[in-house]
Amino acid sequence: MNQIRHFDLDLAELKRSLVSMGNMVERSLSIAVEAIIRPTVEAREQCRVLEEQLDTLETAIEDRCHQIIALQQPMAGELRLVIAAMRITSDLEQVGDLAESVAKRASFIARNKGAEIPPQIETLGRLALGMQRHAMEAFITGNLNLARGVITDEEHSDVLTKQCYEQLQGLMRTDPDRIREYTHLLRAASQMEHIADVAVSIAEETVYIYKGTNIRHHHEELTGDNP
Repeated sequence: MNQIRHFDLDLAELKRSLVSMGNMVERSLSIAVEAIIRPTVEAREQCRVLEEQLDTLETAIEDRCHQIIALQQPMAGELRLVIAAMRITSDLEQVGDLAESVAKRASFIARNKGAEIPPQIETLGRLALGMQRHAMEAFITGNLNLARGVITDEEHSDVLTKQCYEQLQGLMRTDPDRIREYTHLLRAASQMEHIADVAVSIAEETVYIYKGTNIRHHHEELTGDNP
């Protein structure tokens, strides 16, 4: 097998590994979002198991990226893919950590029944989940219009988070006996906003891969045209 063919196979395998990691993260996040909407105890263990698997996969992908750089000496577009893959791997692992934390908070709320779950929590959770899903789809397909949509949704997640804070702070005042539960919900809302921010980071990396343009802090440079 010639060197170019072997390199192409390495890149294809790297991309498949990232897709697998993205699917695992989406599964964990979906469990966590459903758990915070309708608090359950079981979600915590499910997300913990997935997080352990994500840690293992993250290490394997990072090692593979280092091997590709050292042995294959990729050029231009291929190098961008490998560098972005390492960043996206770190982003995905971070989402897995956040999902596990949200599930832990849901478990606490489930054990201490009676807290009111504001509807904005569900809206924010589903938005964050959708942004994460679309960010990975944009990466897989190279669809920059989809990446632009994720970046645009960041403003919506900020608005929803503010609404969650206002609603929960009001509930703390009217139901002080459940202040611990509402504090967990506040932190869960903050973590879901953070997940949305990470999805934006993945979308930015996707633009970097396919256009060679770093648009962090320069979203006006994203035209949405596909490569």
